[in-house]
Amino acid sequence: MRTYDEFPTIIGEMKRAAIDCWMADDDYCVHFAYDDTYALWGYVAANSYSRPGADGQGGGEFTGWISWNHPSRAPRFDEIRGYVDDWTAQWKGLPDGSACTAPLQATTTTAAAFGASGSGPSVQDNGEISTANHTVSDVLISNIKGSFVTPFHDKYYTQFSMVGYGLGAATAILQVNYNVENTMWDKVRDDVTNLCVNATNAWKKQADLDADAYGTVTLTVVGAVVGAFATIATAGAAAPAVAALIGISTLATAGVAGIAASASISGGSYLEIFQSLADGLMMLGDGIRKQEQSLTDMMDKSNTYILDNKPDFDLDAFALGRYPGSDGTISMQQANADLISTNMQRIITALGGAQTSLGAAPASSPTPRDGRVGVGADGTHGSAAALYATVATCLTYTTSEYTLGRELFNATVADYFQTDADATKKVAQLAASEALSTQW
Repeated sequence: MRTYDEFPTIIGEMKRAAIDCWMADDDYCVHFAYDDTYALWGYVAANSYSRPGADGQGGGEFTGWISWNHPSRAPRFDEIRGYVDDWTAQWKGLPDGSACTAPLQATTTTAAAFGASGSGPSVQDNGEISTANHTVSDVLISNIKGSFVTPFHDKYYTQFSMVGYGLGAATAILQVNYNVENTMWDKVRDDVTNLCVNATNAWKKQADLDADAYGTVTLTVVGAVVGAFATIATAGAAAPAVAALIGISTLATAGVAGIAASASISGGSYLEIFQSLADGLMMLGDGIRKQEQSLTDMMDKSNTYILDNKPDFDLDAFALGRYPGSDGTISMQQANADLISTNMQRIITALGGAQTSLGAAPASSPTPRDGRVGVGADGTHGSAAALYATVATCLTYTTSEYTLGRELFNATVADYFQTDADATKKVAQLAASEALSTQW
């Protein structure tokens, strides 16, 4: 089986095969004894032309004995070569998707921290962050009394849970993008190669030269991307932001699933075969464009939704309710307070790890190509980078805000047990700091 690495050689073979077929359509076949010569009906050496080399170059000059009324066919050969170049130019230098490996790993690791996956089942309530968060809630509600509990629990458990789901879902959508882009380009390269090799063989067969079988080419990129384009599934009714992102992802997946998946290379003449090749390449290009358009739409709509609903993705955008501090209603044991603080620190550490693993989007497109392929020369990079930046910003603000929440809780505990003379002042300052935080 021919590979995309041979594409320059295949293009040369296409040119010669196309010219062979065009000449055969005019009754000039490769001479039965001299494969560098076209002869009338394949054997009349008195009426012959030079054939291009194996690279498709040269040829077209009359080499027979009857010199009158036999102008050079080199100009027409150049036209045919130009047509081949025109149709194959955009398919040169295709990416292989390997540059998507790093961002795929980064988004996969970060999504997993929130119990999410874009290439597996769903956003689930089973990540490290979620587990520690449930511990904080259980101990706080069951073992600590005080008027501060309600606003604290509302923001640093209930809303933080929503934010965790939201960040997991958004990161999983980025994971889908990089998974698709990582998967599809080897298949695109295979499909281009197979279409061109099949056209070459069709021309050879029509010119009565030996050729392998040709015919329907299954565009493998379509099936590969449908498989990689897994949607995030359910996260429960308690996470409306995730449900919205799921709906966006599901629509994108449905769009990809409807793309045609095969092209036929056939015809009884040079021109018919060329037209079928052109149609096949156009179908492939259309499939790639639709797939990438689905990805960009998914990411653009997700980004817009996040920016319009920041509290569900950025804890800092959700205001803490009135925080009374030490007002005589508090009752707690040090061990329970320590357990809450310890688990909040576990969450902060995990959030920091998620920040580190996510990092920043690639500085340039990991899948550069001719601007006529897919949605443009940079592919999905612009949409991915914008969503990536939004998710990273939300994660940064959420980490800072949750860290402030732990400090606020610790100050409240210190004030209750009177282990810090400045604790009351700290509680007031931290509560005020939370209220005055500046949004991006």
